[in-house]
Amino acid sequence: AMVKILKPAWVDHDSQPIFSIHVHPDGSRFATAGQDHLIKLWAMRPVVDRAAEADEAEPRLLATLDGHHGAVNCVRWSADGLLLASGSDDHLVMLWRQAAAGEAGASAPFGSRAPPSAERWRCVLTLTGHAGDVVDLAWAPAGHRLASVSLDNTVRVWEAAGAAAGGGAQLGGAQQQVAVLQGHHGMAKGVGWDPVGRYIASQGDDRAVLVWESREWSLAGRIEEPFLRTSQKTLFRRLSWSPDGQFVCAPHAYKKPAHIAVVLRRPTGTDTSQWRQECDFVGH
Repeated sequence: AMVKILKPAWVDHDSQPIFSIHVHPDGSRFATAGQDHLIKLWAMRPVVDRAAEADEAEPRLLATLDGHHGAVNCVRWSADGLLLASGSDDHLVMLWRQAAAGEAGASAPFGSRAPPSAERWRCVLTLTGHAGDVVDLAWAPAGHRLASVSLDNTVRVWEAAGAAAGGGAQLGGAQQQVAVLQGHHGMAKGVGWDPVGRYIASQGDDRAVLVWESREWSLAGRIEEPFLRTSQKTLFRRLSWSPDGQFVCAPHAYKKPAHIAVVLRRPTGTDTSQWRQECDFVGH
């Protein structure tokens, strides 16, 4: 079977690279993150409906979010869709929420000639603490906790419930920081939160996937074998869980003669370190 991928020409960041895309939980919109320091929110209807795409009155670009001072590497919606998190080369994590009636919100980037945005969004919380580029983000499956990974080798976990509740823009750091997970011996480049809520998995340039317990923030497993012969030259190592949490798929593994993505099975017994290699995805 073949998968046909179409990219609408109008989804664009001034011809600069797009590093991340994430669809809103209700399917109405999607966010993109670009090297141009911007986050853009797009309507989904013109993507899936040709008549809507041909209708010039149908909005396509809903909002442009301007606040980072470096390339934006990742955007992720919270499970309830209230918050959008962004991570950037400026070492910051920013949380965005649609402005309520009467609240101020940016209508277009400062100095831009672009028309006003169809929607108003505002940064409600800026999280500081990372000492390197923030390259991946993952929300907890419930609530408003967020995990971030950075080229400073760390995984950081944040509490963002206050941002979801509203209020003015805040600069947050230690008071929002729940945990700093230190176990990678190289740049951390990917993170995923277990849909069951028990684990956080991270992957780094140390050629390892680390699995962390989300109750005590302890290291539950370290998987190295599938990644020992891989190159360190990659921008991201973004892993992904299956919807039921039974498997986690980790990219940038190697099994002679091909580069693969490896699928690891969740342990079923009491030994949480036994993450068995289930299968490989081959073809890239």
